[in-house]
Amino acid sequence: MTAAAPPFGPVRYPRRIPFSPPHPAVSIAAALGAVTALWPCGLPRSGIISGALTALCVGIATTAALVVTRRRTANPAPAVAVVAGAAGALVSMALISLSWQNSLRTDLDAPHAGVSWLAASILPAALLFTAIVSLPRTTAMIGATVVAVAAGYLPAAQADDAPSPPRTPAGVIYGLDDGASLTSRSRDLATRWVDAGGLDLRAVVIAVPTGSGWIDSTAVAGYQDRFAGDVAILTIQYAQMPSWRAFVGDRSAAGRSAIALLHEVIDHTMTRPPDRRPQIRLYGQSLGAIGAEEARVWAGDHRPGAVAETLLAGVPGDSVADDPGSGARRVVLANASDPIPRWSPSLIWRPAQQPRGTVVVGRTVRHPPWLPVVGFLQTSTDLLGSLDGAPGVGHRYGQKQSSSMSSTTGGG
Repeated sequence: MTAAAPPFGPVRYPRRIPFSPPHPAVSIAAALGAVTALWPCGLPRSGIISGALTALCVGIATTAALVVTRRRTANPAPAVAVVAGAAGALVSMALISLSWQNSLRTDLDAPHAGVSWLAASILPAALLFTAIVSLPRTTAMIGATVVAVAAGYLPAAQADDAPSPPRTPAGVIYGLDDGASLTSRSRDLATRWVDAGGLDLRAVVIAVPTGSGWIDSTAVAGYQDRFAGDVAILTIQYAQMPSWRAFVGDRSAAGRSAIALLHEVIDHTMTRPPDRRPQIRLYGQSLGAIGAEEARVWAGDHRPGAVAETLLAGVPGDSVADDPGSGARRVVLANASDPIPRWSPSLIWRPAQQPRGTVVVGRTVRHPPWLPVVGFLQTSTDLLGSLDGAPGVGHRYGQKQSSSMSSTTGGG
């Protein structure tokens, strides 16, 4: 006797799959995010930074595409094929990026990247993509929690960091920001320079510092070597914060301080006959270069002929005029691998442009092809490692930046 079949047919249990393929548009967006993050860059990049950038771009692209396609359905077979294609695109772009990284490292005599760099670049993005597609709400809650914790931690961490006095290179007469007015501090610094016999020296250099008050000691050594010690170097602090914060908050502070000090120095030199006055030079690096340029322009308008020359090293992109005008002789130096002279919001829609006559120095490296938006993202990420190299690499400028001015400008 056979058992009766169930009245409603055999019981079928739904098969559970751990990963449901998303709409093809989601996978395509994630692949485009990976291509954007892994596009060739201008400086060697650690696997951690590469992986974080790739995960960020893939996460943003995936989330945006999920929102757009949330009410649309897709056939499983094509969706799985597109996911596989996106994974292949991720791996292929990572291999291209690895090859580019090693080409850069060959140019700079740096150790080559290997399999560990490749894994660090793609695994976080792959895991994040899977998490967003499989558990979008849980992933969103975790992401929001991480962002909230970071947003609350960073201001507190910055508040706990008391600004420390900048280290002053030997041979620099330095005016610290002690709370006195800029006019008072400039006058005091110029008086100290005169009392030290500055009017009897061959040259005086007004070195405009960065936002934290830092002055490149290699530039100081270069000027001292160039003038055989017959030079005074004056610096006045205008801020006590990283340059990027000073650039965003009050980028004109560097120019105001440089002009105030230059005004005092010129007034003192005018007490000497023209043939016995020290030559006045202006120097600035990074944010300090913006201040030095503003002082040069001011002198051209108000004290023509008072400044002999101006040297700007690593000046941020699009922050000085392309044409130097009728002011003192200006030389703009940029390391070939320095992202700061290239960085500007205009990179979103056009390739980088540097001031006319910019002298490219430092180690020669290959430049990545530019794409709209992608070029801005890659250059912005390069800023993170711009100070990691040796002099002549990235935003590190060596002693030659000032000691070679005579050959660059035709005399000194």
